[in-house]
Amino acid sequence: MINNFYDDDSKSKNHKVSSVKLLLRFLPYLKPHWKAFGLALFLLFFAIAGELAGPLVLRAVIDDAIPAGSASDIVKLSGLFALIFLVTMIISYAQVIVATRIGLSIVRSLKRKLFDHVMTLSMGFFHANPSGKLMARVESDTERVRMLFSETSMALLRNAAMVVGTLLIMFKANSYIAVRVLVMTIPVGLLSMFVLRRMRGMWMEVRKSYASIAAVASEYVRAVPVLQVFGTTGYALRKMHKQGKNYFRKEVKAFLWEYTFWSFLGSLEIAAIGVILVSGRPGVISGVVTVGTVVMFVEYTRRLFGPLVMFSETLNQIQRALASGERLMEILDTSTQTPDGSLKNSGFPDPWNRIEFEDVWFRYSEESEWALKGVSFTLTRGETVALVGDSGGGKSTIVSLLMRFYHIEKGRISIDGVNIYDLTLDAWRSGLGLVLQEVNLFSGTLSGNLTVFDHSVSRERQEKALQIIEAGELLERIPGGLDGKISEGGANLSMGQRQLINIARAMLRQPEILVLDEATSSVDPGTEQRIQRATDLAMHGRTALVVAHRLATIVHASQIIVIRHGVVAEQGTHSELLVKNGIYARLHNLQFGGDSIAQ
Repeated sequence: MINNFYDDDSKSKNHKVSSVKLLLRFLPYLKPHWKAFGLALFLLFFAIAGELAGPLVLRAVIDDAIPAGSASDIVKLSGLFALIFLVTMIISYAQVIVATRIGLSIVRSLKRKLFDHVMTLSMGFFHANPSGKLMARVESDTERVRMLFSETSMALLRNAAMVVGTLLIMFKANSYIAVRVLVMTIPVGLLSMFVLRRMRGMWMEVRKSYASIAAVASEYVRAVPVLQVFGTTGYALRKMHKQGKNYFRKEVKAFLWEYTFWSFLGSLEIAAIGVILVSGRPGVISGVVTVGTVVMFVEYTRRLFGPLVMFSETLNQIQRALASGERLMEILDTSTQTPDGSLKNSGFPDPWNRIEFEDVWFRYSEESEWALKGVSFTLTRGETVALVGDSGGGKSTIVSLLMRFYHIEKGRISIDGVNIYDLTLDAWRSGLGLVLQEVNLFSGTLSGNLTVFDHSVSRERQEKALQIIEAGELLERIPGGLDGKISEGGANLSMGQRQLINIARAMLRQPEILVLDEATSSVDPGTEQRIQRATDLAMHGRTALVVAHRLATIVHASQIIVIRHGVVAEQGTHSELLVKNGIYARLHNLQFGGDSIAQ
């Protein structure tokens, strides 16, 4: 079974892999950057040392230089304080740059490995994981992994080191005041964990509400003509207004919680400073505690609250990053359902005589019904075999299995007695040409689409492929000819032009077997005749497997196989099946009434 990798965080399960094991899996990605990571750590702790040193210098100014009346000492210490601040900022900036480069490099390597791996997976993976959502999920997950190895991990170390260093200095300076500050800060840290968790849930609800508004707006904007004709624009407006009110209410609530919490935190920081002043007053009066020490405590308290509060949030970010990392590793651990065969460097069998489907059973998942149930038939070299039947009967599934997009569960498909799954994928597919109903064209040039970016195919061969199917006029109709620009999906071309390019693309492979899956079902009758003429020319002298709903296109097929509910219901020539007066004859009568197709 293939997992879905794009579930929302709110739906994610507990980790199946320990955090330590998961981090160990990322070590190979971090290993090439261990020197840079060490440098980032060094710079981080150097910057923390600079931040912790600032209040100590300030205490020396107040307790030593000012009472001594030494202007030079005041200037020197003030200059040292400014220098420490400046150097700390520069080091912090350098540390962020180094850490960010590490994160970007790791993610770049991870994305490259993910892309390479996904290109090897079978159609079953994409059937369970729609590509758009899969890519969005991968982008989101890799971004979190990047932050784990740059901002998040460094923030965790910084906060921990800052809290520990601050408390050590405070306790060493005056344990009496430090204990009272600590008594205030510990409840703040515990409270922040609860509040921040509640705020995360609120903002997640806000994002979901916004996504709902975007979905409704997109749906209704596309359907404006329908809404106007049926007079239901008022309903759309009311629904949008309801969604907007729901979004407004949730966002206001989240903002109120956020601003209240940070205001409360600021008040507690002021209260902590008040505690320091009250606790230090007796000591200052008695001379046991200096004014500089009290000011130092105030400065350290300001440095203590932020890291302490953000510590729990940083831990949550690490948890989310590990969850994202686990999903990415699950993709890398997903094995293809159509592995390579063991017959290396075999190439497509030549010569060959026949391909046999032998009691083939297949289903798309363990929970689904059988798509094919004991399908058996033979495709003899030089024949044109047509598959017909109701939609969902299993015709396209047979094509997918022949192309090895999926792996059969029972039975086998063989070529002259050799299981096609024993051949390598490249060797087997090198002898196949595929023309689908849905034409996949890429943004680029006509040449790039004809060759699918195989630059070894000469321009002469490309032009000849178009001429063979009598589509040479495309070179004139598309500005620039072979160098003419094609929009993504072929949006700047007609459906007929796209399909002609699709057929010419298959012709360029000079396939042993040409597979056509509903090649003419999405065009008008006039264009259909043109494409049918092109496909007839493409099939000339070749073995062909044709999936068709329009029976007129396959009347001259060597063999017609009727697929119904995943089984071979009928088999024979056009004339033989009409004489049987079975399923094929009924399909014929539905399309043509009592008329007979010219043979």
